Amino acid sequence: MKVTPSFPGDEIAFIEEFESGKNTYVDDGSIRSSTIGRKVYDLKRHIVRIEQKNTPKLPKIGDIIVGYIDMLFGSMISVRILYINDVKSISGFSAISSTRGISLPGGQGGWSRDRGDRRSRITFRVGDIIRGRVVSLLNSNIHITIAEKDFGVVYTLCYNCGGTTVRVNNAVKCVECGTYEERKLTSDYGKDTFSTIHNGKTLNGGK
Repeated sequence: MKVTPSFPGDEIAFIEEFESGKNTYVDDGSIRSSTIGRKVYDLKRHIVRIEQKNTPKLPKIGDIIVGYIDMLFGSMISVRILYINDVKSISGFSAISSTRGISLPGGQGGWSRDRGDRRSRITFRVGDIIRGRVVSLLNSNIHITIAEKDFGVVYTLCYNCGGTTVRVNNAVKCVECGTYEERKLTSDYGKDTFSTIHNGKTLNGGK
């Protein structure tokens, strides 16, 4: 039998090929998963089912997550989830967030992925530690917002030399090489905040 991962709503087979088994449902000729688990295809009996053994926890709407940016694409970022509501997550789930319309105090807006883009000044980079709130689970994707003051970049290392950074107004500055770069920062940005999160003591803006 072949075993592969599945998420709620995923199309896993067609009724012409398999019968709907445990933790699945039929939708307009397609068999879909009704839970998180492993797809199991019984090729002898032509039944597909979902096994929930050791199912990882899926964030709910309103949950606070912390993770690191693992991908930048267009006006979106992908965040690999490390913590859900103070609890370490080893699920490997990623969340996505729009950066469109995010602005700094004073009205500066937009974002930049590349160093040479001078049209906007807010920057996100792969490796940034992000805090956000889950706002949607549409189409089995975890959508978060980072627009509120307690959300955004919790901590990051200098992209130029990998050194420690400190907050300077709405930007981060490297204490090693002096590189300065504007970010959408959380209200409690800093290395100490991330260390506290890592130790499981706080997640939501120090509250």
